[in-house]
Amino acid sequence: MSNSRSVPTIQRATVVLTGAVVTCIVVMALQWGRPVLIPIALAVLLTFLLNPIVTALNRRGIHRIASVVIAAGIAGVILFGIGWLLTTQVTGMLEELPRNTERIKAKVRALKEFGSGPTREHIAEMIQEISEELQLPANGKKTVPTSEQEGAPGPVVVTPGGESWFNYTEYLGSAFETLATLAFAFVLLMFFLIEREDLRDRIVLLAGRARLAGTSKAVEDITDRVSRYLGMVALVNGGFGVVLTIGLLLLGVPYAILWGFLAAALRFIPYIGPWVGAIFPIAMSFAMSDGLWQPMSVLAFVLVIELISNNVVEPLLFGHTIGVSATAMIISAAFWLFLWGPVGLVLSAPFAVCLVVLGKNVESLRFLYLLLGDKPALSADQSLYQRLMLGDEHEAKKLIEKRMKDADSVPDEIYDQLFVPALVYSNRDVQRGFLDEEEQEAIHTMMRECLNEVPLCVVNKEESEEESELQRESALSAPRARILACPGANESDVVVLTMLERLLDPLHFDVQIQSLETLSSELAAEVRGSAPAMIYIASTPPGGMGHAKYLCKRLHAAAPNVPIVVGRFGPKRSRAHDRQQLEMAGASFVVTSLVESKKLFQARLPVLICDHQSCPPGECSMTPETESTAVGATMLGAAAH
Repeated sequence: MSNSRSVPTIQRATVVLTGAVVTCIVVMALQWGRPVLIPIALAVLLTFLLNPIVTALNRRGIHRIASVVIAAGIAGVILFGIGWLLTTQVTGMLEELPRNTERIKAKVRALKEFGSGPTREHIAEMIQEISEELQLPANGKKTVPTSEQEGAPGPVVVTPGGESWFNYTEYLGSAFETLATLAFAFVLLMFFLIEREDLRDRIVLLAGRARLAGTSKAVEDITDRVSRYLGMVALVNGGFGVVLTIGLLLLGVPYAILWGFLAAALRFIPYIGPWVGAIFPIAMSFAMSDGLWQPMSVLAFVLVIELISNNVVEPLLFGHTIGVSATAMIISAAFWLFLWGPVGLVLSAPFAVCLVVLGKNVESLRFLYLLLGDKPALSADQSLYQRLMLGDEHEAKKLIEKRMKDADSVPDEIYDQLFVPALVYSNRDVQRGFLDEEEQEAIHTMMRECLNEVPLCVVNKEESEEESELQRESALSAPRARILACPGANESDVVVLTMLERLLDPLHFDVQIQSLETLSSELAAEVRGSAPAMIYIASTPPGGMGHAKYLCKRLHAAAPNVPIVVGRFGPKRSRAHDRQQLEMAGASFVVTSLVESKKLFQARLPVLICDHQSCPPGECSMTPETESTAVGATMLGAAAH
């Protein structure tokens, strides 16, 4: 037995070790292959950006190669024009900036005077006293004896006779490398756009012909998401740059076109770029203006358009087009910045999208979709159970309130969607030994507190508000259907019965919840002594099936004419078998949700209130045909629900 258990453990360890080794090799390859991989990545990124334009031109009857040339030519002309304009702006700025040295000094002196005062003097005195106590000067530097200062030789300064030729060759080499990277990326871009379909087919066939459909969907999903993301980002960033340029021109900031383009370009870098781009126009206005009004105005203007862009424009345009969580975006940005520098920072978002889509469509890479995707990791019922299990009642109530505010959520269904599955999870973990009885009791206590977040009798709330006080008093004095509610096996069933009592209208139903300690013989004696209108047995899986069947047999034998409803909230795969077993034990109806139970009680309300035994012969308005029709319609509607 031990050998059979150790084999899967060894296999899992081997898989984990292999994955770690492969990951390290891939990371090292990405680091060492930067000169080749960066232009390829740039070409792929530009392919995603220009492919919608090429496709639109191709669909209008223009040849593929001509469409690629037109799209690339337009992009090249735009980039060349922007580059020429920016070069002119930078040249003018470098010529004018040294003339504003006195203005910068004046502003620095003004800031120093702004920071002076009694508070600054007190802080300086405090630093002086602490420094004397520690035998250090006020500036925090270590003192050197005078003798050592006098005897110490002065520093030797070597002044080169002229600039070394190697400095020029280094600069030329860097410029040539950048131009070569851009040229290589442009050539790859042309080939990628021309042979897009052929390259896609080759990538699809790498996964095998058996996975043709899944891989094709994954590739198209990646292409669609990244293209939409880049298009939306280019639109938002370009609009931000135009608005910023116009605002800076109106505020009189020099070289506004340069700062607008720089801000738009830096916004491609997630989270960090917008704030870095805002520094330059603020610094320029501070350096070249006469007072502090213009820098403060620029700062306020940048904050306003940034808030509007982040909270209004981007949510409307983006939505969930990218599908990557904010945490994953930050980690991806840091990782690719470490590997490839600023280029990697720009490419981090498209790379994250590719990994998420691969994890969504490839089963072996499912963990990527779980770690990087923006979908909640746990379902709502699992989240509620987790918070209750950890004792976080506050977060559990917040989760319920959030679900109640959901437009698609019906309040009555909250019980079946959140609470009942959480009870099932707790029973399962108790059986597996993950929870003890005290922990489960704490979960039940917190769940009873959380039940107060759901309104009572929500469906009949509007009708109850419209009724007058006299009508309510008369309704309370009218006969009500008495429901004997019996827990099947454990405390979870008692909580379910509490939810059922909250669902039913107290004006028409009198739900009497029995204690868990009540014996089945005592329940049978009570039913024989005073027969209720209906018996309801709650049974929450896993387990409890044997006790529910035994209770059905005892109560059915004690009162054969009283209908018995069993609420068995098990998984769908076992519902048919459970229904058959419970009906054989004496159950009249078997329901699988609290909403279904409520609909059944509401449909049978005339039958439950009208007791056939108390009605005079021939005067009962509820005939067997009417009763069967009402119950059949109810069960049909519940099954459809």
